[in-house]
Amino acid sequence: MSLAVDRLVDRGTLGRRLLEAAAEVLRLEWGAIYLGEATGGPLALVASQGPPPDERVLDDHNPLVARLRREPATLRVPHAMALIPASDPATDAMIALGGEVATPLVQAEGRLAGVLVLGPKRSGMPYEDEEIAFLGALGSVATLALHSAEIQRTLEGLNHELRDKVEKIAEQRRRILILQDQLLGRGDGAPADPEGQAPALPPPEPSVFEPIKGSSRTVKQMLEVARKVAASPSAVLIRGESGTGKELLAEAIHHASPRAGGPFVKVHCAALSQSLLESELFGHVKGAFTGADRDRVGRFQQADGGTLFLDEIGDINLEVQTKLLRVLQEMAFERVGSSQPIKVDVRIIAATHQDLEALIEAGRFREDLYYRLNVISIRTPALRERKEDIFELAVHFLGLHARRVGKGVTHLDEGAIEVLMAYDWPGNIRELENVIERAVVLADGPAVTLDDLPPEIRRPSRRRPRLAVPVGATSLPRPASTRAAPAPAS
Repeated sequence: MSLAVDRLVDRGTLGRRLLEAAAEVLRLEWGAIYLGEATGGPLALVASQGPPPDERVLDDHNPLVARLRREPATLRVPHAMALIPASDPATDAMIALGGEVATPLVQAEGRLAGVLVLGPKRSGMPYEDEEIAFLGALGSVATLALHSAEIQRTLEGLNHELRDKVEKIAEQRRRILILQDQLLGRGDGAPADPEGQAPALPPPEPSVFEPIKGSSRTVKQMLEVARKVAASPSAVLIRGESGTGKELLAEAIHHASPRAGGPFVKVHCAALSQSLLESELFGHVKGAFTGADRDRVGRFQQADGGTLFLDEIGDINLEVQTKLLRVLQEMAFERVGSSQPIKVDVRIIAATHQDLEALIEAGRFREDLYYRLNVISIRTPALRERKEDIFELAVHFLGLHARRVGKGVTHLDEGAIEVLMAYDWPGNIRELENVIERAVVLADGPAVTLDDLPPEIRRPSRRRPRLAVPVGATSLPRPASTRAAPAPAS
């Protein structure tokens, strides 16, 4: 019996074997066994001999459980008491289950691991002292088997975790080899087999989103939204900190859209003075102002049939905002100095690092223009929110700049990788590229080392730029203000 029980790891099977052993030796009519988890908690019914009891769970408030926790010894109902009400709560609880004896299963540390409840014998005779001693021995064997089963389950769980970790490490190593092979110019997207065999992985399909590097969940979610909105003619507002790749995403959306055959025209609103921005957007005719010695086609007209990307839209003044709103409403405008309307077919993608809702509250951004631009909102995550992408981005930039300067820098050493992963990158991807370009130029050998990185990266500061967009948002709520903006001039 002991050897058979020791081999068991399933709690239900263990319970049934114990009941079978007790029934065979004591010739029982009925029995049940309750077992608890290793972490504690109530005892649950795992097996029964005969009809199962009504109570499937015995918690700490059950008088029988409370007694056996306090006094871990077999509880027995004197045979005469089986026919009359008992006055002891624990005995009452045992009789209510249908039992005449209850044997505790107690672990070495004193924890009550289970209860074996047995009903009357077929003979109708009371339990003798020798039979109670047998139940005590059976309980000891069961406790050892239960402990062994718990250890086995724990080991299986740890083994499963270990397998998962090994698989993840292998996958990470595979990705590193792919990146290193791409860097060395093999170009097939799969690591060279050490045996010289052909790689089994097929090359990835080309995509307009390929320039956007990253495999993190955050980036995948962002690209999923971008793919969906690409087919739509609706305006898109891309929000995120400086250096997070807003322009790259806008260009990818254009090339994935039905307008891919048309022009993609960029306007960096913050780089132009407000006096020049209107002429830049809408164009002007000769003589419209001092220095206008010829007609000029504006960016809206250049983007006809394609996409116009307005970067840092929050920096334009209210006068230009009013004219921009009219274009979005009517898809028509006049050049500066002309009254002749020009019709265009343009999709607008705007971007900003600013809190437009706060600008609306401050009276610096038109609320009606906000709604025209913010039909679909996409947020580009900060690099500190997608740290698992840092290595992939760093290797990409390393290969790019190593080829550009003609150096044989092929990889990052372990110390450099650790520092890059630990830094918070307040300047985001733009800062990372700058750091890698500098390191490639300074590197003396095939590896970028810790010494090639700037001091501020090796001793990262705690500064954080203020987020203009809530973390995790892909679509922004409308601003609290309901103030109506003046209608554009017709």
